Order: sequence, then C-alpha cells, then structure tokens
Amino acid sequence: MELTKRQEKQLTKVFDDPKKLRKWVDEVYYDMISNCEKETQKAIEQYLDIYNIAVAYTLRYVCGFGKKRLPEIMLRIWENVDSFRTGHLSVADCIEELKENNVEYDAIVNDNTKIKWSNEQ
Repeated sequence: MELTKRQEKQLTKVFDDPKKLRKWVDEVYYDMISNCEKETQKAIEQYLDIYNIAVAYTLRYVCGFGKKRLPEIMLRIWENVDSFRTGHLSVADCIEELKENNVEYDAIVNDNTKIKWSNEQ
C-alpha cells in the first residue's frame, strides 16, 4: 500500500495515540474503498462500451445491417435496456420468451462464449 506524504508524516504522531491511530486507519480504509469503487465503475463503463461496440459491429458485419437499419436496431436495443432499468421488461420474461423461440439462455451466456481477459486462465 502506498501512502501519501501527509500520511507518512502522520505515522510518527499516530502510533503514540490510539485514537489518532484509529482515525488514521479509518481515513486510509475509506480512501481505499473510494479508490476501489472508482476503479470498479471505470471497469464497468469500459466493459459496457466494448459490449456496445461488439453488438453494433456484429450486427453490421455478420447480419449485414447497413446505414439505415443499424442505427434503428441499436436504438431499439437501448430502449430495451431502459425498459429493464425501469422495470417494464424483466430478464426472466425475456429468457422465457427466447426459450419459446428455441434460444436457450445457456446457449447465449456460457463458459465457452465468455470473454477471456488477458489475466484470466
């Protein structure tokens, strides 16, 4: 763990006083939590950007959507995402409807199709 200059200077003072030590540990802990939350949010946003690009790219080059249909279908996808967020659509209902059309959830999301990041084995 890297300490800031201010934290390093405080170390000599806080070890003599348990209350100051506790306060110092709490500050360091909350800084760590804050940094972890920021990094997690950044990773989520990055993954969503990659996923959006991958969907649009796949629709363009695999399904052949062009200048007219691609923006329309991407808009519909985002409207569905908003519908999930607002509760107008549920994941369970969508999975059930897809199952009725012979598309199994396990076939869409499984270990073979998950992205293997460079640090994963």
